[in-house]
Amino acid sequence: MNKDKIFKLAKGFRGRAKNCIRIARERVEKALQYSYRDRRNKKRDMRSLWIQRINAGTRVHGVCLLASFLLLQIHNLSQFYS
Repeated sequence: MNKDKIFKLAKGFRGRAKNCIRIARERVEKALQYSYRDRRNKKRDMRSLWIQRINAGTRVHGVCLLASFLLLQIHNLSQFYS
């Protein structure tokens, strides 16, 4: 990446990480690694939260999560949870 692009991405960083090219390059690369990793972790967390909410909602009606998925399969609504 060229210098201008690095400084543009480093905008908002603290200290020399925003205006010293060597430090800015390292910090930007690390920030991009974190953002790549956390985009996947966000999907994982949302799926976990989604399953917990469905489980809580089905337990209110006296059905466990696995049984609710089986009922969805029986009624051919499986495209909503896969």
